[in-house]
Amino acid sequence: MDRKEFLAQLGIGSAAALAITCLQACSKEGTGGSAVDFTIDLNSSQFSALKNQGGFVVTQGIIVALSTSGSYLAVSSRCPHEGVTVGYQSSSNQFICTAHNSIFSTSGSRISGPANTGLKQYQTSLNGTTLRIYS
Repeated sequence: MDRKEFLAQLGIGSAAALAITCLQACSKEGTGGSAVDFTIDLNSSQFSALKNQGGFVVTQGIIVALSTSGSYLAVSSRCPHEGVTVGYQSSSNQFICTAHNSIFSTSGSRISGPANTGLKQYQTSLNGTTLRIYS
């Protein structure tokens, strides 16, 4: 095999690998195509904000909040407009992107702002002091 053939083969192999990666990234799930299913230990200091109504944490690409009514909420943490991490505003019970003021409901639905779509919503389940977040 001469140099020209080698470089041609290398280019084809690289293109194939890139195509596979791109197709996997375009899957419907916001987490690379895999289902979300993890737990949070509410006794852990890392998640202490979730002991107070209005508190929130961002973990594994998901923002988890304890609403003022006492229910746990979980949505994707990246604003679909430019990927900025959203926060939870307990006074209005909404998720807000402070970069361009996109506002989302507790279910992740877009209310206003430049974002064209909402945030992906995840299910939550509390068992004692273990909070499960799953799709």
